Amino acid sequence: MSTPRITFIGAGAIGLPMAVRAAEAGTVTAVDTSALRLAEARAHGLQTSESLAAASPADIVLVMVATAQQAAAVLNGPQGVYATSGPGAVVVVLSTFGPAAMQKLAAERPAGGPVLLDVPVTGGIPGAVAGTLTLFAAGDAEAVEQIRPVLETMGKIVIAGPNIGDGQSYKIVNQLLATSQLVVAAEALAFAERLGLDTAKVFDAVKGGAGASWMLDNYGPRMLNADTDDIAARVDIFLKDAALVGETAEGVGFDGDMTRATVTVLERAVALGLAARDASAVIDVYRQH
Repeated sequence: MSTPRITFIGAGAIGLPMAVRAAEAGTVTAVDTSALRLAEARAHGLQTSESLAAASPADIVLVMVATAQQAAAVLNGPQGVYATSGPGAVVVVLSTFGPAAMQKLAAERPAGGPVLLDVPVTGGIPGAVAGTLTLFAAGDAEAVEQIRPVLETMGKIVIAGPNIGDGQSYKIVNQLLATSQLVVAAEALAFAERLGLDTAKVFDAVKGGAGASWMLDNYGPRMLNADTDDIAARVDIFLKDAALVGETAEGVGFDGDMTRATVTVLERAVALGLAARDASAVIDVYRQH
């Protein structure tokens, strides 16, 4: 597969820069229902299509959609990925749905159909743009190696395991850390404000110590900068992921106190009208008390 034909489904805020990166290793056709997104994809030199049926057959199909229901609609049906791809194709789900939903998608794959891989990613829009995402790859090891050059354009591959759902499980653990650490960073900086401290100095003092975290380092400055208009990741996406962590934990009988607390804070942020704001806006939950 020297120059693979790649179909990238979902050219949104994170999907488009991933598709642009994937074009370093093959010929990419971006598929999306939004004319605006397709225009942006063409501006980046990608081929585009409004539907799978109109797209050329692909060797690799990359799927980055918002929900498991959307993924099922994309994969199944007479005009879906399985119906329009050859048996030698590799289909890669890059979205985060949780292990149970991913296993259900795998169970719906037709016998003899394309290989399905479970490869959720972390690193957000900045990581997608820079090609520094972490990809939790699970499924057939030979298929992962076959498409490794394409995946590595987007970031670093971590082999999560042989079973579909393992990649999602890795991502869920990651999201427990990410969502809770975002909320803790917001609470800590708001606490510093309430103490009457110079928060910029506090941030500089703690970011390299034992209380440091990736979320504090990357979102702390944004929390302290009220003029930040660009979005690295939305509040409602963090809530979606935190809720998914809680659902997954409940499904395996795990009692996650931190997850419940995190969901509560993020729900309060959404109730304040912050859903579409950058995740750094979570600090406003504490400022309004």
